[in-house]
Amino acid sequence: MKLKPWASLLALSLLAAIIPSAGAYADSLTIEPTQGTVGSDIKIPAFCQYGEGDYFLYWGDGNQLIAQGNIKSGNCQPITFKCPQSARGKQLITLKVGSKSFQKEYTVLASMSLGVKKGPVGTSVSVQGSGFDKNETGISILYDGSQVATGIQANSTGGWLYTLKVPASSKSNHPISASSATTPSKEVGNQLFSVTPSISITPSSGWVGRVVSVSGQGFIAAETNIAVIYDDVLVKSNITADLTGSWQTSFTIPASAKGAHKVTTRGATTTVDEAGYVTFIVSPGIKVEQTAGRLGDVINVGDTLYASGVGFQENETNIKITLDGLQVAGGITADAHGSWSTQFTVPPSTRGEHTVNSFGDTTSNNDVTGYIVVITPELTINPTSGSVGETTLLTGSGYGASQPLTITYESSKVETSATTDAKGSFSVSFKPPASNAGNHVITVGDATGAMASASFTIESTPPPVPSPIAPEAGTKISLMDSKAIDFKWSVVDDPSGVVYSLEMSQKADFSGSVLRRDNLDKPQYSMSPTERPNAGEYYWRVRATDLAGNASNWSPSQLLFLVGFDFIWPSVIALVVLVVVGLIVWRIRTISKRGGWSS
Repeated sequence: MKLKPWASLLALSLLAAIIPSAGAYADSLTIEPTQGTVGSDIKIPAFCQYGEGDYFLYWGDGNQLIAQGNIKSGNCQPITFKCPQSARGKQLITLKVGSKSFQKEYTVLASMSLGVKKGPVGTSVSVQGSGFDKNETGISILYDGSQVATGIQANSTGGWLYTLKVPASSKSNHPISASSATTPSKEVGNQLFSVTPSISITPSSGWVGRVVSVSGQGFIAAETNIAVIYDDVLVKSNITADLTGSWQTSFTIPASAKGAHKVTTRGATTTVDEAGYVTFIVSPGIKVEQTAGRLGDVINVGDTLYASGVGFQENETNIKITLDGLQVAGGITADAHGSWSTQFTVPPSTRGEHTVNSFGDTTSNNDVTGYIVVITPELTINPTSGSVGETTLLTGSGYGASQPLTITYESSKVETSATTDAKGSFSVSFKPPASNAGNHVITVGDATGAMASASFTIESTPPPVPSPIAPEAGTKISLMDSKAIDFKWSVVDDPSGVVYSLEMSQKADFSGSVLRRDNLDKPQYSMSPTERPNAGEYYWRVRATDLAGNASNWSPSQLLFLVGFDFIWPSVIALVVLVVVGLIVWRIRTISKRGGWSS
């Protein structure tokens, strides 16, 4: 159809209005949109309306060059650029084409972005703020509307960066925003972070039998029927999460072989795949206990100990036990879970710490966490009872190596030259010194601080009663005699050795002694003339006491007469009279034989 002239002119006018010609120029710059956040797209439509030739696009009052190029004739395609990092508020955009300039203001709005938007509780999230006021202070980060960080300051272009750790929160989307006294969170808007379920275990390695703690985060709020699974074996159940979707429990690592084992979890809503898994590394280890149930008691050389191993290779063979590298047991085979047990006797060892270790065909001793046992000194005595001076044998172990020994009996030091051998053991003869009947403590120590004691019981049987020999009963001894009076009695034998006591009194019940001599080591005593009491009748007796303090009964008493001058003089007179009478009779008889008396 042929257009009328006026219609053709109208169409050309409309086209000219829509598409400016190369020679038609705009008075100001047109942008779309006129406000937005840092990083947003800004478009300049119908670019050809600003002229032809080289162009330069500037941002802000500082004339930051953000784009340049050439406008060709007839090319009216729009150009698009990103809002650069700028402070909050109005920013001037300037387009220069040739000698002409075109300007327009763009309003920068505050915004925030997240480095990651999904992950478990504890995820480190880079939170970047843009378009805040220049050098703005007091900026806070909000998580679920609650402040989780504060005191952040923007730089000169209104930007800032903060690393946030996702706090305990349930499985869902959680809004993260920022605000300050001048920049409201409503302007900044929200960024959503999606919390996913996760579990953690502490510690993540160790022995079988170790108690570990398992924590869950990011589960459904108040989720129930949560369970923990170790190598497909249920080890904990009926766990309930709190309102933040968190929970915690503990369990004992069950019998399992050396290596990595998977720990998983599930709940009423959360699946095993959602929560993922953690790994617990079982390392071989051994444990040592006393077989007699004396757990915690001292360990001495010669004790039988119970050793158990866990975390070895399943069905591992030829397992050995060593103490300080010396094999003390062997030929052990682990079960399907890498566990085993046996007994061994503590060999001669010095005082202090010693390492019990183990290894097998697959597991080396470097793989195994050794067990420390502490050897304590021990002293034994044989026999444990006897008499004073009887030879006994002191045997010790667990002392220092090649150490001189100090022996004490009760509190008295006993001279000795005994020393320990290279393994801290010794054997030495000992004779208990004179001491009372009963228990006595013998202590042996060395310079390393090793010390042990044993008890020796001294016998309590009294010795036999000695029998008086001389002076015999009724003996009269003159005080005129200058010789000593010799008391003698029978010998008494006793395993502990004996001493004697002599007592002399004028009373048969010995209620008042005139002479008492103790600790006589021979069955006799010579009373010197200076020791003699006055003339009179005296009783004497003896008894025996062994070196353990056990005393016999007193012997029967013997009567002894000590004679003075008042007893001797009448006898002398009688003797003189007898002599005179004898002489007279002799004389009479002599005269009679001669024929009578002569005048």
